[in-house]
Amino acid sequence: MLLAPDKFKGCLTALEVCSELRSGLLAGQSPVQVVLRPMADGGDGTMDAALAAGFDSLVVQVAGPLSDPRSARIGIRGGTALVELAEVCGLARLPDGHPEPMRASTYGVGLAMRAAIERGYRDLVVGIGGSASTDGGMGVAAALGARILDRAGHEVRPCGAGLADVASVDFGPMLALLAGVSLVVATDVDSPLTGLDGAARVFAAQKGADASEIAVLDAGLERWATHVEAATGVDVRRRSAAGAAGGFLAPFLATDSASIVPGSQFMLDLTGTRTAMSTADLVVTGEGSWDSQTHAGKAPQAVREAARAAGKPVIAVAGIFAADADLTGISARYSLTDLAGTDRDPVSDARELLQEVGARIAWML
Repeated sequence: MLLAPDKFKGCLTALEVCSELRSGLLAGQSPVQVVLRPMADGGDGTMDAALAAGFDSLVVQVAGPLSDPRSARIGIRGGTALVELAEVCGLARLPDGHPEPMRASTYGVGLAMRAAIERGYRDLVVGIGGSASTDGGMGVAAALGARILDRAGHEVRPCGAGLADVASVDFGPMLALLAGVSLVVATDVDSPLTGLDGAARVFAAQKGADASEIAVLDAGLERWATHVEAATGVDVRRRSAAGAAGGFLAPFLATDSASIVPGSQFMLDLTGTRTAMSTADLVVTGEGSWDSQTHAGKAPQAVREAARAAGKPVIAVAGIFAADADLTGISARYSLTDLAGTDRDPVSDARELLQEVGARIAWML
């Protein structure tokens, strides 16, 4: 049996969900061989999923979302290094959880990428979900060597507020560092950089920005895009995925220095989940809330599609199944909310409830 759930957001990590389900499964009367493949979509949990699938962890010195020095893990296997933006400078890394939409930066991700490259890794994967910033990728570009200057010839602060100060951009040093490096960026967001459906207008409020800050950020991204185009000849304003993670991809799209892949689908292969599925009799997947967004490309949907292609039955487990949940092809489903009834709480009692779900699945076998 293959256990391949995503995290239950705000409750348990994907690995913890796997562990509790396995405990319930192994408590049954029939022997069950269980393979754990906790899933993610490129956002938080991506590193843990990779480590559970056989990657090793290397701790490097980076910078948090407010450029505060800190350490973070990168995953390594063979010549591949994995960087998770959320692990380095995502929302969860903000001091005291206090959002700083104008000050937050992707600079630390660039430092993690540089650390991997300087250690000889030439296949670089970056998962960019969970961003705390809207800096147009200026932070990551600066950490990789790009020269981003203001009118006085001084280096611009690589954050959302600094976008308004950009007067010139030189990506030459960044491209020199990336020479010979295969860079893959995993994301399921296809928003453009600017405009009503761009990085600031759609996502900055989730990062703590108010209406006036959103307007400033969008104008800053427009200015940034103008100078990026002047430096590269490429207009990234309306490029698909340029607005992912607050514009993280803009410098790489402009310089054609990265490949973009769907996060959930890519994680199936990076973690060996698709291969493990081929020998499994049954696949279990799930997440905290199974709703219409699940069908829009999240990790459980990727698992379900892969299992269907492999001819494997799928069981869905969730904290709650919304009325708009698409359960096509699901053999059985288990809701922690339904199982909890009126006597227990589906969040605080999630571990116990997941063990019960595991036991029920084992009883079915």
